[in-house]
Amino acid sequence: MTVQVTTTTYGRPALEALRTAVAQVKRDDPMAPMTVLVPNNIAGIVARRFLARGLTDEGNGIAGIYFSTLPRFAEQLAAPTLTAAGRRPATRPVTAAAIRRRLVADPGVFEPVATHPATSRALGQAMTTLRDITDTTLTSLVRLQPRQGRGPPSSRDRHRARATVV
Repeated sequence: MTVQVTTTTYGRPALEALRTAVAQVKRDDPMAPMTVLVPNNIAGIVARRFLARGLTDEGNGIAGIYFSTLPRFAEQLAAPTLTAAGRRPATRPVTAAAIRRRLVADPGVFEPVATHPATSRALGQAMTTLRDITDTTLTSLVRLQPRQGRGPPSSRDRHRARATVV
């Protein structure tokens, strides 16, 4: 697999640079598979439509090009390894389902609002925001939680908090 990185200004120059790069890769085999990483799905649609006009001025369209965002591409690369280990990529739908299952099984302080869709959305956003925190910060957050008369946070509490956050 070859990685090619090109920098250019935004807009038409970027699309022209993409067309040149794709034409170069597909010069010998127009059906050769290739992946183009895009910043978001809208950019992928724009790039796909631009390239659909052809890789040369004569037209002819395109084939064998997969447009993906980096997170989606990472999911696809990790999926076989995760599946072999009995796990699934933490996609938004998988994460949302896990949050909903947890709220049904043990709503805790969220009991009055556990079934409301906004609750699981807010918890998902909190997970995304907090997933990269350090152990030191996590320990501080656990200490701030109301402990209902229990002693200081244990390693089990920290693990539970990390599993909830991650």
